[in-house]
Amino acid sequence: MKLSKREKFLILLLIVIVIGYLVFTYVPFGKVFNLDELKAEHSQKKQAYDTMSQNIVQKNTFEEKVLSLTEEINSLNVISDLQQEKIIVFLHNYLNKNNINASNISFTDVETVEMSHLVIPDEAKESGTLQELMYEIDGRFDALNVEYPDADKKDGNQLLARKVSTNITFDGTYADMIDFIDSIQINPVDISITSVNTIAEGDILQGTMNLNFYEIPKPIDFKETNNEWIWMDLAESGKENPFSTDATQMVFASGGNYDFYMSLQPEVSDLPSILIGETNDVDRKTYISKDINSVESVNFAFKTENDKYYYRYSIASSVSYPKNDEWKEFIPNSEGNINIVIYSKPRILKEDSSGANISVYNSTDLKVRFDVIDDDKTSPRAYFKDARTISVIRK
Repeated sequence: MKLSKREKFLILLLIVIVIGYLVFTYVPFGKVFNLDELKAEHSQKKQAYDTMSQNIVQKNTFEEKVLSLTEEINSLNVISDLQQEKIIVFLHNYLNKNNINASNISFTDVETVEMSHLVIPDEAKESGTLQELMYEIDGRFDALNVEYPDADKKDGNQLLARKVSTNITFDGTYADMIDFIDSIQINPVDISITSVNTIAEGDILQGTMNLNFYEIPKPIDFKETNNEWIWMDLAESGKENPFSTDATQMVFASGGNYDFYMSLQPEVSDLPSILIGETNDVDRKTYISKDINSVESVNFAFKTENDKYYYRYSIASSVSYPKNDEWKEFIPNSEGNINIVIYSKPRILKEDSSGANISVYNSTDLKVRFDVIDDDKTSPRAYFKDARTISVIRK
């Protein structure tokens, strides 16, 4: 049957109506074309784009600040690697240049100190140390694992650095002491002298001096440009152990300006743990000794009578020279001093307890001076009951 154009049009219209009905009935247009979701997605994309653009701008600003801060930190005259053993070599270099004798150099524990009283606003961090700042600049976030005591934690973002205090017991002339202080103050690295205490013994000053050394971290690959603080160069130009003596120097060798020799050794040594004698005594008639693994009392006594000098010494109450509380005459080898050298040995064994507690009675017009050579730095064998009345130089 042949359909007319009008019939074809009606059938096509009916099909369109049926399809339209089915589509509007079963297709979820509300989910496919949700205007609110489209608006939210557009807002999210725009926010991410704005954040990315802002990060790019902030990154450039941050890099400029990092460059400026790095240059500022690098220009500070503060060491970036504090090492106590190298500080000793450094001080030994300056002390020798200025003719200052140091009998003792001691250190306090490392502590953190505040570098700035300004609090940086709107940036709260758990710790404001320069160490963290340098790790952040270098991108070493994972490598940072540093904890500070509660006493060192400050409110806000205050910058902290490390400080080591050094106490020096010394003797020298007034002019030499001033030269030493001047050389420390004009040194390219910032070192603060916080206190100086002295007593006068004729032309010689004896006293203590406290110095503070500071450390701030530097960026990765930073190299010190101050020759005074390049540790290896300094060590090569000086001595690795400024207190050691020549290996060929023998105990009780003759000569020199010493009037008496004393040896302090471990009990396991071939020599007695305590040995005392007069110099140039080839026959060793003036020698006394004791071999024991403990600290013994050693007494020196000096007096003048009819313009002559006399001495006697003893180890505990068991051995003395001369015997029976007698005195022996001697002629000092130098003017103004009675010089005694003590050769010691560092402790190696934990059981090593030998040593001497030394006291001096001196009624002469001479000053008694002890040169203690190669003693143990942490647990000395040579102790002095009243070091203020004598001169003790540890080498």
